[in-house]
Amino acid sequence: MSAERIYRLLLRAYPPDFRAEYGREMVLLFRDQCRESDVRTVRFWAMVLSDVARSAPALRAAAWRAWVNESTQTMEVIMKLAAMLTVLLGVFGIVGAVVEWVAGSKGAIDGTYVLAVVLGVFANVLLLGAGVAILLRRPHAARLALFASLVSVVAARLLFPWMSYFSQLVGFGLPVALLIALYWPRRASPVAQ
Repeated sequence: MSAERIYRLLLRAYPPDFRAEYGREMVLLFRDQCRESDVRTVRFWAMVLSDVARSAPALRAAAWRAWVNESTQTMEVIMKLAAMLTVLLGVFGIVGAVVEWVAGSKGAIDGTYVLAVVLGVFANVLLLGAGVAILLRRPHAARLALFASLVSVVAARLLFPWMSYFSQLVGFGLPVALLIALYWPRRASPVAQ
């Protein structure tokens, strides 16, 4: 195996973006070093390996930090969109619960039905509050509101078993998804601070 082929394999230690930008120049510089030195010596390869071992991990770490920063900014945008959707669904949920109350109040009113509707309204108010808390960057308040909303929806579902699929999806799925997103470990981005 030629010295250049070995060096090209060693270049794999560098991040792909770095290799794409500087790989050709590094190979050309290596060719010059091969002409000036004896590639059959341990000293030559020790210098080459030392250079790769010193610079490649630092460049990999820098590339990883840049990726984390980029993904954190993407997550911030996704959380803002999710918060706006949560506010909207909270408002629709409150309106839906009021419509449910009006429709249900025309006949005989059962106490468990009333409690289920009240819990539904409360859950949607909490969902709306969680969306606002996320927009205001108050993750602790958002987590508390989401957890309380989830508990309220579970209680409403247990009291009044009939609930539309959309209500169940919003009532159970949205708080769980947002709680996971809020607890997901991520670094704060410099832009967000």
